[in-house]
Amino acid sequence: MEMIINSSFNELNESNLIEIDGGTFWGVVGGVAMCVGGAASVVGGVALCLVPEPTTATKFAGGAMIAGGAAGFLAGCATVASNV
Repeated sequence: MEMIINSSFNELNESNLIEIDGGTFWGVVGGVAMCVGGAASVVGGVALCLVPEPTTATKFAGGAMIAGGAAGFLAGCATVASNV
């Protein structure tokens, strides 16, 4: 098996820059929806942690929801940024 690594540079000129696709409107909408869903998950996780007498399972579930929501929110922000 042969592997060839090309180390040449691609010159950026006007014709190459025209081929760059900045994304679509629906990509932005999907990213915003991911941000909203992630924020809602964070709010739900905080609510689970703040219940009057939380059990250990409730605290772990709240922490997992906060972590997952934060990841979803940041993924949504990245999706929006890559489609703008």
